Amino acid sequence: MNIEGIKKVGIVGAGTMGAGVAQICAEFGYTVILYNRSTAGMQRAVERLQSHITVTPIPTETETNTASGTIYTTHDLTALAEVDLISESIAENLEVKQDIFRKLDEICDANTLFTTNTSGLSISQIAAAVSHPERFAGVHFFNPPEIVPAVEVIKGAETSDATCEVLIDLLKLMKKQPILVQKDVPGFVASRLQFAVVREALHLVEEGIASPADIDAVMKHGLGLRWALLGPLEIADLGGLDIFNTVGSYVAKSMSNATDSPKVLQDLVAAGKLGAKTGSGFYDYPPGKANALIAERDEKLLEILRLKSHDSS
Repeated sequence: MNIEGIKKVGIVGAGTMGAGVAQICAEFGYTVILYNRSTAGMQRAVERLQSHITVTPIPTETETNTASGTIYTTHDLTALAEVDLISESIAENLEVKQDIFRKLDEICDANTLFTTNTSGLSISQIAAAVSHPERFAGVHFFNPPEIVPAVEVIKGAETSDATCEVLIDLLKLMKKQPILVQKDVPGFVASRLQFAVVREALHLVEEGIASPADIDAVMKHGLGLRWALLGPLEIADLGGLDIFNTVGSYVAKSMSNATDSPKVLQDLVAAGKLGAKTGSGFYDYPPGKANALIAERDEKLLEILRLKSHDSS
């Protein structure tokens, strides 16, 4: 299959990620069928999407054919029988994902491309549930998917090069920045980099070296600003590899090498402080604060992307 053969996309899961991926596909002219098991979850997705794109229940057999650039909603998994591409964004649970793909494998055509939006589970293990694992790959979008350009394309043990090439071409068509992850390792590239930073940040908190607020300030007003323009290896080249080698030789010795979740994080979870969704984590979240932070984040992300687009032109 080439990208010209992809006309209809099935999205499994209508949460934040699934709805965002559905929006992207519809905005680029694809017919989208959005499946979600629960009515409440689908309603939240519809309310979010309606200001951006046409969203409507899927037509019955007696009604007109589906139209491009439209999102059709359904609670019936068999409605995905004729899609050319599946993007799955359901719970981060291996067994749950395998179960949904077993069902899709029976429903969909043998030529359908299957992709999972998992942020770190094994692509190979999920693909074990389908008959054609060579047509199965990870396609990991970042939150918010409709804004962040980077998308990881992850090869499973049996994923074909042709499948990856089609997916990369499709993402480029959608103005995304695909990153090919050539080995199926836990967390792929992005999550591994993110958790390496988080592990050291929590280590600094546990050791009383800096407060959560000051650690976040270092990222927002220092490292993060540079990383929006240059990757860590580019920065090393520009700074001088000899300098990085010297600094690394003594800094690395004092850094965390923990292989388990840090105690400070375990204690917060045990106390039921799970972050914004429970109203408390490293910070307190009175009603409305989290939504305001997300809105501000999205607005500023768009501003950064506009600046980067202007610079590249």
